[in-house]
Amino acid sequence: MSILIWYIILIFFLAAALSAYAATRLSSHADTISRETKLGGVLAGTLLLAVATSLPELTVTISAGVIGNAGIAVGNGLGSILFNFFVLFILDLHFRNKRLFLDVSDHHIQTGIVALILCLTTAGALAIKSTWGFYNIGVFSIAIVFVYIFGMWFMSRKQQGPTKNKDNTIEEEPVKSKDSVKRAIRQFILFSVIILITGTALSLSGDALAQNTGISATAIGSILVALSSSIPDAMSVYVALKLTNVNMAIGTILGSNLFNILVIALADPFYTEGSIWQDSSDELMFMSFIGFSLTALTMIIIKRDKTKNTTTYVIPSVIAVVSYFVVVGMFIF
Repeated sequence: MSILIWYIILIFFLAAALSAYAATRLSSHADTISRETKLGGVLAGTLLLAVATSLPELTVTISAGVIGNAGIAVGNGLGSILFNFFVLFILDLHFRNKRLFLDVSDHHIQTGIVALILCLTTAGALAIKSTWGFYNIGVFSIAIVFVYIFGMWFMSRKQQGPTKNKDNTIEEEPVKSKDSVKRAIRQFILFSVIILITGTALSLSGDALAQNTGISATAIGSILVALSSSIPDAMSVYVALKLTNVNMAIGTILGSNLFNILVIALADPFYTEGSIWQDSSDELMFMSFIGFSLTALTMIIIKRDKTKNTTTYVIPSVIAVVSYFVVVGMFIF
């Protein structure tokens, strides 16, 4: 490989490392804000913390739209969804003896319903490739924003009050941090700016890799860039499951997936070469259906109350992990 490609790769991984660090710190301050302002437990994880750890996807997707690379913009959003599920289920296999998913709040079902609707809307946008819209914003992008906002309102109405687990025990409120809300907000803004810069660098270097290596922008966006921008989510889920806080782990993953679809719609007006959905690869529609299937599988696991043994418990997670490798293999080969 030429020196230029090695230089681009170096920038890519430096930006990914800085983005992961900033998003991890951002998650901590978002948690402080959510507790000090008394947001609901599951809703805070689904909305504020999920958005905080998903800011790399936001900056990457929008900057990809600005530079006119629809493959990276849409591929990053959908690829991040698949990688998030991969992380969730691979960690469930790691902690399989604890069988953490058997004691999860049913509140996540509402988040899952919204996610299913968004996945179907995205698949429809990629299949129809409509150019209809208003002021360079496609009609499907408008629909996604509407569904997201309505979904957040719906969940806030359903998830008011303390979170209850399947055994009807109330999840305890965390101890308040000594950090003030003002300090947490200042730090939140600071690390948001860092993520804005590193996310843009990820998008630009990913676009440069596609142009200089011959690898398709769809493959780079849906695998390499998506993996790099989703590292903060992976770290947050690992810590949550290690502390047996499975509600926060699932809330972060499902909430992040909702946001990852939203950011594609938000990138649409920045894509000035037409419709971001029209110029995306047909392969990404298949990725939308995989995201739909893994969301449905997660909802089935949440509703499961018991299992005979560890072997039967891990079957859904094994299916999800294998599905991820199959999809990645299809895009590479």
